[in-house]
Amino acid sequence: MNVRRMDSHGGWIATPTDLVQFLMHVDGYARPANILRPRTIETMTTAPSYSPDYAKGFCVNKSDNWWHNGSLPGTSTIAVRTHGGFCWAAFTNTRRENTNMDSDLDQLNWNMARQVGEWRVA
Repeated sequence: MNVRRMDSHGGWIATPTDLVQFLMHVDGYARPANILRPRTIETMTTAPSYSPDYAKGFCVNKSDNWWHNGSLPGTSTIAVRTHGGFCWAAFTNTRRENTNMDSDLDQLNWNMARQVGEWRVA
């Protein structure tokens, strides 16, 4: 695996906190301020007709949620922007091929978010 060439397909290096801070500034919500123009965000998150579940870098759905997951040997990650105004990221230090680990990690975070009665914007 040529890790040096991963810049073109998602070879980002960030902590979950850094990734959430980035998402919060491209999520299309008024607070905190976005670093991209509204039209750019719309383009970035509008899926073409031939690929209705994947836009330009994000998986998307009809509920207006955006996310991206990925893994390398020894890691599994997900970053999510929800229709309700939340962003989160989760990283693990393991990867299990031929399992439901990616969807389980996604579901775990949705379950945790649903347990919070009130959210504050930082």
